[in-house]
Amino acid sequence: MEQNNPHQNQTFMSIRELTISGLLAGITIFLGLTGYGFVPLVVMNATILHIPTIIGTVVAGPKVGILVGFLFGLFSFIQTLRAPSLMMQFALQYSVIADAFICIVPRICIPIVVWLLYKYIPGNAHLRAGVSAVGGALTNTVLFLGSFFLLVGAPYAAAKGISVEAVGLMIMGIVTANGIPEAIVSGVIVVPIVMALKKAGWKMK
Repeated sequence: MEQNNPHQNQTFMSIRELTISGLLAGITIFLGLTGYGFVPLVVMNATILHIPTIIGTVVAGPKVGILVGFLFGLFSFIQTLRAPSLMMQFALQYSVIADAFICIVPRICIPIVVWLLYKYIPGNAHLRAGVSAVGGALTNTVLFLGSFFLLVGAPYAAAKGISVEAVGLMIMGIVTANGIPEAIVSGVIVVPIVMALKKAGWKMK
């Protein structure tokens, strides 16, 4: 008699992963639709929408993180349609495809960095969660703004009558002004949540 291969019965995501994805996706959707996940600044919006993505990755693994990260990027794209910052308004007018890429692809990359950091850096769970949260937040900021510079930096400079180098310096300033506080906030929020879940008996991936 032919025996069933247990691997054939495995689904892409377990019930646990789907449950966590649904919960964090709900939080992401709420923050995205209400605008509470964005802090409007002069030229760019700061965000805390990356935090559910980081938590999902640490708690349930990269598949959950990628799904929640995609939703984060999707709602970031929706935000550019509803109330864009000055830079993203230009990206949207220049190319909808470029705008969607800038909003979505970097956010899918967040869980990859978070997972690698959490899985492979030495230290206790507190340290690994903190470093992963900071790394995930910086990944979000650097890839998001880096994608903007690579895809629409030159036309943005031409439209504003400034040099490409000036746009690069402006983006570096935003990385410093937004990225560092976002990274700190991520560590402050993610670590106690992950530790509370661990203490409650949640098995980390």
